[in-house]
Amino acid sequence: MDDDWTSLWSFVAKVRAFRGWHTPLDEVADVIRWFADSGLMTFGALADNDIGWEEWTADTDESMRRIAEGHGKSNGYLAAEQDLDLMGCEVFRGSITEKGERRLAELEAQGMTWDNTIGPFETRSGLL
Repeated sequence: MDDDWTSLWSFVAKVRAFRGWHTPLDEVADVIRWFADSGLMTFGALADNDIGWEEWTADTDESMRRIAEGHGKSNGYLAAEQDLDLMGCEVFRGSITEKGERRLAELEAQGMTWDNTIGPFETRSGLL
């Protein structure tokens, strides 16, 4: 999220990498809600003109409903029959907040960076 807005599929892929490849989408949604409730990200989507990003003014419950059921021209995760349906899904994109940037800086100061956490590492589902 620190250099772009994170899509639903990015959350699915990363949560499943940690929790196991068969993690239900409802659990992925719980992680998305946690990021928002923790103040680390805001909800939004690509702008209608496909240029830039627009933050949603909706509350968390409504934002989560949009992600589940769909919003605008995009279906939500409940309509996905298979993972492939989510890969190009543009129903939502999260954006990092200032609080999120501070937390990211703390993690990076501890040695956790994109490069050393995206490669092979131990997860609940085993070594990737």
